[in-house]
Formats: sequence, C-alpha cells, structure tokens
Amino acid sequence: MIIHLHKKVLLDLKKLLIQLDENAFSYKNTTLFGGSIGEHFRHIIEFYLCCLSQKASASVNYDLRHRDKQLEVDIIKGIRTIDKVLSDLDQLKDSGNTSLTMYTFLEGEKNESKGVKTSFFRELNYCMDHCIHHQSLIKIALLEQDLTHLIDPNFGVAFSTQLYRNQCAS
Repeated sequence: MIIHLHKKVLLDLKKLLIQLDENAFSYKNTTLFGGSIGEHFRHIIEFYLCCLSQKASASVNYDLRHRDKQLEVDIIKGIRTIDKVLSDLDQLKDSGNTSLTMYTFLEGEKNESKGVKTSFFRELNYCMDHCIHHQSLIKIALLEQDLTHLIDPNFGVAFSTQLYRNQCAS
C-alpha cells in the first residue's frame, strides 16, 4: 500500500499552509479566475474526507462532499483537518481494499447519479492524483502573489514526472 505517498503530498500541503498568512491563503488570484489557495485547499482535503468517510458504505460520491467554507479562510482549521486525514490514513490496513461503487451526478440531473465499480484504494489514489493536480494550481497562485520562495520544486509534480526528471538528470 502506498500510504506513505499520500502522507507526503498532504505533509507538503501542510508545510505550505504553515508558511502562509491568511491574506495569501484567501487572496482571489486573477490567474485562477478569482480562485484562492484556500478554495483549492478545501477542494483537495474534502475529496480525501469524502473518500475516507464513505468507505464503510461501499460507495463514494464526491459530489456529496460537505464544502466547508471555513476551510477556505482558516489556516489553523486546515492544518487540523490535514492532521485528521493523516491520522485516518494511519488507521488503514492493506486488507481494507473493499469494492466500492463511485457515483456521480449526471449533467443537468440533480437527483440522478450513475455508478461505476471501483475499489477503495483506487479512489484513494484518485484523491492523491487530484491533490497533486490542485497543488500545481496552488503553485500558480503563489507565483502570482510573488511567493516563489515558498515553492518546493516538486510541489504539484506527479511522482512519475519526478522520477522521469531524475532519470534525465543522471
């Protein structure tokens, strides 16, 4: 199981939050069409929360996530929420790879959703890939705010890309 990789991307996110102030966290970036680092953070962490909390139900629907607006502006709450997710990840066991159905709402249909067979660890890996993708958008926001000193070179870069770059440098 690759829980250590999930923990790495989340700890990278936590490290960034610790260094940010609330103004930078909630600043509406023009490059991101008015999106803030806080909004992208909330989006990332709520996918993890949704996946972890719905595991026992044998289904997951990311469209039903809570959308806690406080996570967009409160860095301390964000850090505590990352710590909760990290703790939940520590509790997982290899044998916990249960079958799930992932549901999503159909376009234009509020109450109709379509299900796809998947597994818990597949969905958890989706959360990690989703996190990395949004970290790259956060990196753009940091560039716009002239906060490049906070950017780790591998923040928002897929592990396969990091490996490829390291091989090219050798």
